[in-house]
Amino acid sequence: MVGLLGLVTSYQQRKMHLGYRRATLLSEAAGLLPQQSLRGHEFHYSTVITQPDAPLADVFDAVGTKVAETGSKRDNATGSYFHMIGPTSS
Repeated sequence: MVGLLGLVTSYQQRKMHLGYRRATLLSEAAGLLPQQSLRGHEFHYSTVITQPDAPLADVFDAVGTKVAETGSKRDNATGSYFHMIGPTSS
């Protein structure tokens, strides 16, 4: 929207992405450490077309299947469909 990330998305082939997620950060972001595990949810209809920036996290659905939407990180800017609820319990 404002060009902070190189991500390109589309609503052309609308598909609902919905569910609980677990994400493991790949690098430091917003004061959180690499490899920190987070829980949250995802809800959107758009599809990622191009993601030239570094992935933000490995993201998994409620049954442990890896999902394609990893979020993006460029310098200090991050963005993701993942909405964090909080860190996972150890």
